Amino acid sequence: MNQALCPQQFATDGVALVRGLVDEALLRAIDALMRARAQQVMAALGTRPIGIGSRQGYHELVQRSPGRFDVPMSEPDLVPIWGAQGSTAPGVPWLGLVQAVLGPKAQPSFCGVVFSRPGSPAQQWHIDSPHEAAEARPAHAVNVLLALADIPLVAGPTEVARGTHLKTNHLARPWLDRDTLLYQSEIEVTPASLDGAEPKAQTAPALPAVQPMAAGDCLIFDDRILHRGLANNSRHERWVAYFSYLRPRPGLDAIPDTHFEASRSLFE
Repeated sequence: MNQALCPQQFATDGVALVRGLVDEALLRAIDALMRARAQQVMAALGTRPIGIGSRQGYHELVQRSPGRFDVPMSEPDLVPIWGAQGSTAPGVPWLGLVQAVLGPKAQPSFCGVVFSRPGSPAQQWHIDSPHEAAEARPAHAVNVLLALADIPLVAGPTEVARGTHLKTNHLARPWLDRDTLLYQSEIEVTPASLDGAEPKAQTAPALPAVQPMAAGDCLIFDDRILHRGLANNSRHERWVAYFSYLRPRPGLDAIPDTHFEASRSLFE
């Protein structure tokens, strides 16, 4: 994976790892804000059951896979860090990289924090949102994963299959099922299975890659790429903040949200 983001290379790879992008002072501020929100939400959950996936969760909490919790936040929550502009403020260190991919009018879509508990298993391979047309199009959404603390391999960093954003188009490849690509299910679409379904020599083989992350590193990837959080075999929780952006485009309001689909609140 790249350690700097070249837009042309990102269009091919769908992923870039940028080392040391966030300085210590900003990292502490983000970490404190997001852990405080996670603590509040987990306390509200208490002993209530929560299923797997956004449809089985709450507006404030999703269990993405066993022991892996996603606490979404909103732009107003970021005011203490960056002011009214939130994650599009000039001081956001990854904003220029995102705009290089999505254009200067890139908009924030959501943000939050994910933590996995010790012993949590690896996720299935999945995408975060589907392709929107049968023809090849540039990225419509980009995710920034920020390591809030060091994530050695034993703690389960995010594994990404480079180039698979070009192969997960269910509209152009009818053997692919949209929901199977998106959700943790009985059938898993893996990088190898994508390659096995492709005509020979049509595309380069998918190359899964994972690297340990140091606090302040950012993993930036196309929303349509196959990725998964690996098992946390350490004795500590693994924490990453995420900041997601989209490309403004016609018909955006009619596109279903596949990230957060809960119909209930922890605070009702």
